[in-house]
Amino acid sequence: MSIKTNIDESVFNNKRKETMIETHGKTIGENLNDGFRQNPGLKKALFDEKDNFCSGILIKLNGRFVRSDRLTAEVKDGDAIEVLKYDG
Repeated sequence: MSIKTNIDESVFNNKRKETMIETHGKTIGENLNDGFRQNPGLKKALFDEKDNFCSGILIKLNGRFVRSDRLTAEVKDGDAIEVLKYDG
């Protein structure tokens, strides 16, 4: 199963540019873990030292916001995950 995962570059810095990676997994969390494998700096950018999402990190599945405690939500082939940072 292949999922398109868009990572807004603001997660890493303040630039507004997206990076798309193809991830694999049955849940949002599994796809994020695959993204961490492909880009080791991603986990450090998203999570603090206690494995909680850093302030301002937002996750969307097919355009809808997902609460951080819902990373076990199942995904299906063709779904799209977005990782954004809100600087408000």
